[in-house]
Amino acid sequence: MRNYVLDAHTHTLVCGHAYSTLTELANAAAEKKLELICLTEHGPELPGAPEPVFFGNYRIIPGLINNVKILKGIESNILDVHGNTDIPMKYIQTLEIISASLHTPTFSPKSKNENTSAVLGAIANPHVDFICHLGNPQYDLDYEAILQDAKKTNTLIEINNASFFIRQGSKPNCEWIANRCKELDMPIIIGSDTHFATDIGDFTYVDKVLDAVNFPDELIINLETKRLTDYLEAKGRILFKDPRQYAEDLFSQKDETVVK
Repeated sequence: MRNYVLDAHTHTLVCGHAYSTLTELANAAAEKKLELICLTEHGPELPGAPEPVFFGNYRIIPGLINNVKILKGIESNILDVHGNTDIPMKYIQTLEIISASLHTPTFSPKSKNENTSAVLGAIANPHVDFICHLGNPQYDLDYEAILQDAKKTNTLIEINNASFFIRQGSKPNCEWIANRCKELDMPIIIGSDTHFATDIGDFTYVDKVLDAVNFPDELIINLETKRLTDYLEAKGRILFKDPRQYAEDLFSQKDETVVK
């Protein structure tokens, strides 16, 4: 398997249907020699997901846990055929990476045109960095239209390792997407969709698909941390923010107060 150094799609027990803490994810990532993981908890409209204020308090999470960099983000839900999402805009400044997905509890499968319209609307949202698990066979989609728009807007497409065993029937769609991204010279991003710590950084099935279509390494975001951070910073994101720095700066200033 390729030497992947980051995982773009992970969940903790906070999402309501995962079973590990963030510390457990970071420790598992460290054991696997990952440099970075993205915490992408489900948006608040998915049953069991955290309230918007949860994302507002992301600032207290360190940017580095057990020598693994942590990007704090969200897997937002696509809510309608126009591509509206549940990104908590009140707290948009706390989000360092944002994905968008179709989930059946928040968008039931519809016609091919309606499903595709929903995804195209999310792609048009400048806050959305990547679209998750498009291979899901529950949604009939016009993949060509989606990839063409994603290329125009510089939106990343995820190949999701969990799709091969959770969303059964995804394999042919994922293979087509990977091959077409190669033809279009489009970078992809890979997520484990971890809901339990042992899955973090495991891209076994995605790797087999990339081998099958002879996908070029230079188009795989996960092979260099800088590929992801450069992409996000080019969109204006300030990464690895830590409010503790304010206190450090405050106490490092020369205190000119005269105590009597």
